[in-house]
Amino acid sequence: MLNIESSMLHYTTNYNLHYILLFLFSLLILISKPSLAQETKVDSLLKLLDTQPKERLAIYIDLLPLLYDQGNDDQILEHYPIAIDLAISSAEFDKAGRWSIELFQLHQVRPAERQQALEVMQKAASFSDKVESSRTKGNIYLKLAAAYYDLGNFEEAIAEYTNAKNNFSNQDSLYIADALFFRGQARDYKGEFINALNDYQQAALLYELSGDEDFEAHVQNSMSIIFGRYGMLEEAEKIRLELLEKYRADNNMNDWAIVMYNRAGTYRKAGFHEENINILSEVYEQLGDNMEDPHLQIGLNLSMANHYAKKKERDKYRFHFDRADSIKNAKMGEGSYLDLSFLKTNFLGEMNFGNPQTASAILRQYTILANNSDQINDKLDALEFEAELNQAMGNYAKAFESLQKWTYKKDSIFAVNKATSFAYYQTLYETEKKERELLNKTMEIENITTANQKKLFWIIGISICLVTILILLYLYRNLQAEKSAKKMQEQFSRDLLVYQEEERKRISKDLHDGLGQSLLLIKNKVAMSADPSATGLLNSAIEELRGISRSLHPFKLEELGLTQAIQNTLDNIDEETEIFISAELDTVDSLFDKNEQLQIYRMVQEVFNNILKHAQASAVRVMLVLDNRMVNLSIEDNGIGFDFSEKYQDFGSLGLKTIKERTASLKGTMKVDSEKGKGTKFSFYFYK
Repeated sequence: MLNIESSMLHYTTNYNLHYILLFLFSLLILISKPSLAQETKVDSLLKLLDTQPKERLAIYIDLLPLLYDQGNDDQILEHYPIAIDLAISSAEFDKAGRWSIELFQLHQVRPAERQQALEVMQKAASFSDKVESSRTKGNIYLKLAAAYYDLGNFEEAIAEYTNAKNNFSNQDSLYIADALFFRGQARDYKGEFINALNDYQQAALLYELSGDEDFEAHVQNSMSIIFGRYGMLEEAEKIRLELLEKYRADNNMNDWAIVMYNRAGTYRKAGFHEENINILSEVYEQLGDNMEDPHLQIGLNLSMANHYAKKKERDKYRFHFDRADSIKNAKMGEGSYLDLSFLKTNFLGEMNFGNPQTASAILRQYTILANNSDQINDKLDALEFEAELNQAMGNYAKAFESLQKWTYKKDSIFAVNKATSFAYYQTLYETEKKERELLNKTMEIENITTANQKKLFWIIGISICLVTILILLYLYRNLQAEKSAKKMQEQFSRDLLVYQEEERKRISKDLHDGLGQSLLLIKNKVAMSADPSATGLLNSAIEELRGISRSLHPFKLEELGLTQAIQNTLDNIDEETEIFISAELDTVDSLFDKNEQLQIYRMVQEVFNNILKHAQASAVRVMLVLDNRMVNLSIEDNGIGFDFSEKYQDFGSLGLKTIKERTASLKGTMKVDSEKGKGTKFSFYFYK
């Protein structure tokens, strides 16, 4: 007997890939309730279809996604065909193609509507050459092929899967892999095992390159089925054990059950019937009625029923057959491809439990259905069952004739040259697989090297950044230290100036109050002695003492204020010397406190000391101007001048150091303009 279980589940795997997501999605949208807002929008759009016939296509563009999301099958079946015709007549072929695919999916999940599903996609294929999107065009042929596949027309399915593959672009590699995989399954059913294996290998490579491990595993499972058919049990077992370990680790019990099911079929084909039933029983005990896929549930129960029929264990046979029948009635309905599988199990039961006439009638139905399908395994099974039944009924000549037909057909499929080709393709596949593994390892090494280079680059970069930060931090701290030292120096200078002024004030007061008073008493006594020369000397000494006292501390500044004190000093110089002095002084007393006024007064004194000692000037102009809270003090003479670049380093000679320090203590700015023979100008700017 041929591997009924393997061929059965081979179709189940294809069912998973074509329908499971669609089935779950349809179930979800059927049990979910659309929101009130969606229902209102749908109703509004449906009314617009009647009131605005010229805008029907634009309305359908908004309406169809809502109908599809709601899962309103009746409205989908009513409006999608109209919308597709409108799109075609408006040359919107891409929209027509997408809507055709969506309508096909609704028909496809209903076994009784598979002919309608085929007609929808045949219509889409008729305008596919006008579809611009390669993905939409390829999917039209992919769904058309699925429609033929569902109806058992594997020859047409193979042709359309090929069209799908040719119409997808290079960016659609996953869709190309799907087309190759499903075409391989169709070829497998037709007995084109070498071509099927070649498609599987190409699909597996594309899935591997795209990182789709799930579909790559499905392809591996299909390849293991072909290995089992060719008697390459070791290769089949190697693939399946890897898949079983993967599915166990992922807790994917449904796919684990599929691989176990196919594994059991391979053992049964090889004559290991106990291993076959042990594996089937393990799957049944693990999952029982908890299987996601009703096809797998039915296939498992029918396979166990077949085993118990051959063992003539009627009760167990009847239990599993009835269980499969109840699942089919509850979840599948009539018109399923499973009809052949049920006829097969029913035949084995009747033949092994002593009802050859009933078995003969069942076999005639089975043979008719098998010959009308493209599935080579069903045709081989029909011949094998015919030989077994004739032998059981004593018709040995007919049994021999049927056995010869079965052997001839089987040998024509599994010919030696094909087996050799198969071995060649298998070796080629393994070689390519090893080369890919080697390439992946090489790429891994390159990636590690690149990663290490990047790490080294980052380490060097971070090190440079750290060194730069440390250098900048060091420079910043040095700069801050210099600023702090400068600030301390400026503060020291200010404190020193204050201390000097306080000390001068004390000395001046002591001279005025002490020595000055003593000299006055001496003057009075000398005046009484009537000695004119002594009186003149005393007057001169008293005036000199008063001058020293005023120089040490300007008491007039406290009495008159800054502006008048400067004016008073200028008047004294003008009277006592031959220098002509002109002055223009704004009143700025209110802008400075007493200490600041004292510093400015001293600056004026020190500049005039320089003029009197060194300038040889005949005229001096003094300006004290208030301009928008900025005070500008300038003192300009017409003396001999000097080379400022030479004298700047020798502050002591001109008193410039003290003037500069006083200016800094007031947070002002000092500017000196001088050239030999052209006089000198001191300018001071104070911002208040």
